[in-house]
Amino acid sequence: MENYSESELWMKDARDCFVCAWTCFNEKDWRGTVQNAQLAIELSTKAMNALFEEPDWTHSPDKQLKEIIEERKDEVLSEFSFLIDTLIHIAEGVKIAAPCHGGSVYGREREDGTGWIPAVDLCTREVAEDLVR
Repeated sequence: MENYSESELWMKDARDCFVCAWTCFNEKDWRGTVQNAQLAIELSTKAMNALFEEPDWTHSPDKQLKEIIEERKDEVLSEFSFLIDTLIHIAEGVKIAAPCHGGSVYGREREDGTGWIPAVDLCTREVAEDLVR
């Protein structure tokens, strides 16, 4: 682990997004909750990645975390053996949360191709609650 200070920077932003997500949730601002929760998940994963290498510039850094775990297994196990299952869970979570970034900002096309769903309609209480937890 050679990049602890960089990891701290990523975590500082992740913590702020997490606090903002809960603030938005408590105010029933589902879109703000989704946006901030997704960013908190993304940034905290990048903080873990930064401990080992430069984080990829993507909204879904799950692949990089999984590669780090696999390629640097001995180092990861020596430093984080008690967290290995949690790290894998984090990687899965960020993969699920990543599409919420674009959807919560721009909306998305309907699956049947008949038009566009605005971001505010995609960001329901259920989606917000799932992501913030």
